[in-house]
Amino acid sequence: VMDGFDVQAVGYVAPALIRDWGIPAAAMGPVFAAGLLGLFAGSIAFSMAADRIGRRPVLLGATLVFSVFTLLTARAGTMPGLLLVRFLAGLGLGAMMPNATALVGEYSPSRQRVATMMIVTNGFMVGAVLGGFLSAWLVPAHGWRSVFWVGGLVPLALLVPMLLWLPESLQF
Repeated sequence: VMDGFDVQAVGYVAPALIRDWGIPAAAMGPVFAAGLLGLFAGSIAFSMAADRIGRRPVLLGATLVFSVFTLLTARAGTMPGLLLVRFLAGLGLGAMMPNATALVGEYSPSRQRVATMMIVTNGFMVGAVLGGFLSAWLVPAHGWRSVFWVGGLVPLALLVPMLLWLPESLQF
C-alpha cells in the first residue's frame, strides 16, 4: 500500500511544489522519471539480490531505504536534490513489490496462491487511491512536504513489526 502511495505522491503534490518553488510545470517531468527509473532499477537489482541473500533482508532494507529517502524528499530544496532523493526512494520501492509478491506466493496454499498474490499486488493501487485522498487533505492544511512526512514515517513504523514477524523465504 505504501509503495503505491509513494509512487503517486509526486504527482499529487506537483501543483503545490510548482507554486512553492516557482518552477515551470515541465520541470517536474524529470522528477517523475527519476522515481520510475529508480523503481525499475530497484526491481531488477534487488530481485536478483533476494534470490541470493533472501527476501527478508531485501524487504527490510528496501523498507528502510524508501522510508529514509521519502523523508528526505520532504526536506528537498533544489531540483537536483529532489531528483536524487526520488531516484533513491524509487530503488527501495522497486525492491518491494516483486519480493513481497514472491514471498506471499511461497507461503500461500496452492488453491489460494493466485488470489493472494493478486491482493498483494492490488495493494499498490489501494495505496495510490488512498494517497490521493490523503494528499487532498494534507497539502492544503500542511503543505506539500507533509505528504512525504507521512509517506516516510508510516513504513518506518511498519519496519518494527516487519523485523519481528516477517518470515524468510522458504528456500532460505
